[in-house]
Amino acid sequence: MASLRRRLANLPALVIFEAASRSENFSRAAEELGITRVSVSRQIADLEVLLGAKLFHRGHRRVTLTQAGALLKSSVGPALTAIANTLDHIQRDSSDQRLSVTTTTAFSTYWLMPRLGNFSAKHPDVELNLIVSDRYLDLEAERVDIAIRYSDVDVPEASSMRLCQEFLYPVFSPRYRKRSALATAEDLLSEQLLHLSGSYRPQARWPHWFDRMGLAAPQESAGVVMNTYITMLQAAIEGQGVALAGSPLIDRYLEDGSLLTIAGIAPLARDTYYLIDRTEGRRDGQLFSAWMAEQLETVTGGR
Repeated sequence: MASLRRRLANLPALVIFEAASRSENFSRAAEELGITRVSVSRQIADLEVLLGAKLFHRGHRRVTLTQAGALLKSSVGPALTAIANTLDHIQRDSSDQRLSVTTTTAFSTYWLMPRLGNFSAKHPDVELNLIVSDRYLDLEAERVDIAIRYSDVDVPEASSMRLCQEFLYPVFSPRYRKRSALATAEDLLSEQLLHLSGSYRPQARWPHWFDRMGLAAPQESAGVVMNTYITMLQAAIEGQGVALAGSPLIDRYLEDGSLLTIAGIAPLARDTYYLIDRTEGRRDGQLFSAWMAEQLETVTGGR
């Protein structure tokens, strides 16, 4: 152990060596580390004396690794990376004990937020950091603990859990002034339809739905086009037209009567919601995952 301490006494020089070995340039290493080129050259020279071996061939404008330098680089680089990652992990765990959960704007607005009070009441010691985004985040880079994903294919992560399937319905408000009896899919051809535009998948739009019903969809120009799901659903709630929306997001509006479905039209199964838990068995992650599964276990397409 004493020998190990003596060999690692010059650890700062190893950090400088690692930077210089990557760039093969003392000036760039100095710039990266915020020190002078003279300091880099001196520290590496001291390291070479300590080891009794040359680590670099010095050229006029650049340096190259010797065989000994290449051997040292092969072990120093991964070791310093592992140390940095461990320090970052410890610092992250000690500085932020919140459970980071990411989900889409629509799922957060219409399903998760109205129910978070229930989770907090059951588990007051778990503090959540809700990250709302309509793009798929890099979970590792963004330090996300739990992700709620919506997909038409199985989510490959080993830590994923299927939550529920979405079922699409034509929905409208009791305030909507219907033009027909609204008993069949054909009746919707003459109604004011609320259309989604933008990056939403075709399966969320009226043309796909009418195609599945065996009908040709009316032109979007005959209805109203919206560029966000939230705007479209709010317009439906306000009685502005008929929207194509899905359970479980609209469940509470169906339950309280703010939105109505058409009895003669069966729901259309669509994509699946998954939960990805990256907490590696942490208690807060287990509690949130179990709560989500409990909340969604009754979601079916039986309306």
